Amino acid sequence: MITMQINELEAKLQQTQIILDKSPSLVFLMVPETLQFVFVNASLLTCLDYSQDEMLAMSANQLNPAFSDDYCQSILAPLLSGEQESVDFEMAFIRKNHEIVPVAMFLRLVEMGDSKLLLAIAHDITIKQQHEAHISRLTNFYKALSEVNQAIVRMHDEAALFPLVCRVAVELGGVAMAFIAQVDARQGWIKPVVSYGHGKSSVDGLVIAVTEQTGILATAFHERRIVVIDNSAVDKLSYLADEDVRTFGWQSAATFPIMRAGEVFALLTVHHQYSHAFELPLVNLISEMCGDISFALDNFDREHQRKLLEDESKQASLVYQYSSQAMMVTDADNQIISVNHAYTTVTGYAAHEVIGKNPSVLSSGRHDAEFYKTIWNTLKAYQYWQGRIWSKRKNGEIYPEWMAINLVLDEEGEPYRYVATFYDITDKVRAEELIWKQANYDLLTELPNRYMLHQRLVQEVSYAQHSGHGVALLYIDLDQFKEVNDTLGHQMGDLLLVQVAQRIRLAVNSNDIVARLGGDEFVVIVPLSDGKDNLTDIAQNVITQLAASFDISVDKRVIHISASIGIALCPDDANTADDLLREAEQAMYAAKQAGRNRLSFYTVALQQKAQNRLRLLSDLRYALTTQQFELHFQPIVDLNTGRITKAEALIRWQHPEHGWMSPVEFIPLAEETGLIIALGDWVFKEAATWARRWQQNSADGSSIQVSVNMSPVQFKDATVKLADWLAYLQNLGLSGENLVIEITEGLLLDASTLITDKLLTFRDAGIKVSMDDFGTGYSALSYLKKFDIDYLKIDQSFVRDICIDPSDLALSEAIVVMAHKLGLRVIAEGVETAAQRDLLVQCGCDYAQGYYFSPALPPAEFELFIRDNQAAAI
Repeated sequence: MITMQINELEAKLQQTQIILDKSPSLVFLMVPETLQFVFVNASLLTCLDYSQDEMLAMSANQLNPAFSDDYCQSILAPLLSGEQESVDFEMAFIRKNHEIVPVAMFLRLVEMGDSKLLLAIAHDITIKQQHEAHISRLTNFYKALSEVNQAIVRMHDEAALFPLVCRVAVELGGVAMAFIAQVDARQGWIKPVVSYGHGKSSVDGLVIAVTEQTGILATAFHERRIVVIDNSAVDKLSYLADEDVRTFGWQSAATFPIMRAGEVFALLTVHHQYSHAFELPLVNLISEMCGDISFALDNFDREHQRKLLEDESKQASLVYQYSSQAMMVTDADNQIISVNHAYTTVTGYAAHEVIGKNPSVLSSGRHDAEFYKTIWNTLKAYQYWQGRIWSKRKNGEIYPEWMAINLVLDEEGEPYRYVATFYDITDKVRAEELIWKQANYDLLTELPNRYMLHQRLVQEVSYAQHSGHGVALLYIDLDQFKEVNDTLGHQMGDLLLVQVAQRIRLAVNSNDIVARLGGDEFVVIVPLSDGKDNLTDIAQNVITQLAASFDISVDKRVIHISASIGIALCPDDANTADDLLREAEQAMYAAKQAGRNRLSFYTVALQQKAQNRLRLLSDLRYALTTQQFELHFQPIVDLNTGRITKAEALIRWQHPEHGWMSPVEFIPLAEETGLIIALGDWVFKEAATWARRWQQNSADGSSIQVSVNMSPVQFKDATVKLADWLAYLQNLGLSGENLVIEITEGLLLDASTLITDKLLTFRDAGIKVSMDDFGTGYSALSYLKKFDIDYLKIDQSFVRDICIDPSDLALSEAIVVMAHKLGLRVIAEGVETAAQRDLLVQCGCDYAQGYYFSPALPPAEFELFIRDNQAAAI
């Protein structure tokens, strides 16, 4: 009988457990005195991401420090004393991943046998709070909209309206910061004119070019639409520094175009401290407010225009009579009916001398009939023309003037009056001519300068490419010119340069272009329509002319100089003006190095490349014997624990002349020449030495597993003896499990005995094998198990766009699933953001490395980095 009762009680308990686990409520029991958990249901475990064992080993204080002794006295004491049967209140739980969960809590004291327990039933109220916040935001912006509409009635321009809009958006609308950027298409910029709120100084001095195509402001301007960023951590606020976004806590933003006369006049941008704050109802409200602002701006313009017309009607006669610009009015038949005083001053004609006559009395004779036909056609089409025109004064003097003509139509749309205004621009034209000459010609030699040379060279190169003819460039540099300046002074040097320019002009053909680059450097552009045979003669003639003595010194001392000339051809040597100039200069230096006073043609660029390659190869051989290489280590983080358990060893070269050199610059050369064998041997042993040191220094005996990249050349070379490597590990007392060999996909496609034997040797020694850049090559999946691959590394090309490209996310997740099915672990490369890391965690990826965690570090810095990481994980 007793056994049956026990069975019934156990069955009821099991049913109760099932019911509570199925309940969406968060249910748990606690010991009143210690707040220790004695029961938790499945919904609570799922919500907080803890296991049952973890929860039962915890107390309520660990879910929220608010469960303190003081808190117990104020909330729990009435329950324990029997004054109240239950209490309910709102508070927050802290998930295992430190996220906050707001909950509505119900507490009741219940009897369980001989003891009393606290029964807690909680409900996640995140959605409720979000809904309340949403309603609050809408209510606040309704207030802001009302305030703006009231202000529009009493304001007269945007200078007063815009500051108010930003202020009410923050104070009434609840946004963190608001600013209005004004657009000036003619000046080519978009920049803030007013801002308000927390962090408003972050946009001080911000200027965005209207040609910019990306970013929230540029997109809203060009596409004339509202642009919303729901999460600034994912979609960067390109116009602000990331540091400012983090400092001021902005999570979302939205930009709204403000129209004026049908065009985007300004952009209202609002920031919020919450992500996804700008939902559709709120966006519609702000859009409505911007529409009201646009309506007000158009009203401002209409009112302004009305006042202008009133003022103009009063001032027209005064302006006409006393204007500093000459003015002339003709009737529909183009007969002069009125002129002002300035007209007489400029032209010399009194009013009675021209009234009733045609304006052609001022004709200079410099313009043909087509010019005047264009003016009349423009007036007919647009009722307006302006431009430069040459006229003749009464005394016969020809002068330039700037004229504007307006056609006034009658009520039927027919010509009624022509109103012309003009002024003398003689001084302006002279200044323009001087400025143009100064900008394009060398003031000393009067030759084209560097700017004009480039323009002419671009033209000649373009013509040569289209015509099939060539063009040559002679780059002339004077020898011994510095000695002339140093001994005779710069004034004598300038006189010498003037004579040099004259001699070069005489030495070349009349259609060749001579220019001065600066200093003692000159250039001659030689069109090659008649072939290339005379190039040497031209260059030699220049050398001969400049080698002749110069007599320019005060004491009649004879000066001797010479010239070195470099010659480059288009299209033989280069296809652009810049390349042609650079290669001619290189040829000139070759002429100087060959002894000066000579010419040199540009040689094929490959020769220089070969010289550089030979020099780098020589340096590379020397670098290994003089200990110029150093290993840096990039941390690899366990995504489950956040601890650094691995590192990739990356070689760096401290070149004595060029500084730190990337492996991209010298590894291919080392592979081509076989130096990779000795270099790879050094890398393996150096990495093993550091791995052993970190194992010995580890406080808990753990070790850092170091990955070493191994070139396919090393695998295919029979001289690479892995037995020496294993012996080195044995001498260090280091297990093979502390090392990983990284290989490329393509290596497995050439599964020769030499390669497979090495892979098997690594396996037998306990050394792991990682396949680098997985997914970018053509490896067969069957090889993953055949060769005992331990790790797959997802290539950074997939990780880079994982947050924005669903296909990259799907591929990464597929790689992880496939690897895990095969018993492999996965490492993601190139992780640069927290969002990328979080998606990889969701995919189940095991490890990650990249600049988000740390770049490759020198050993000493890496050790400090490990130490900080381990301390943070404790």
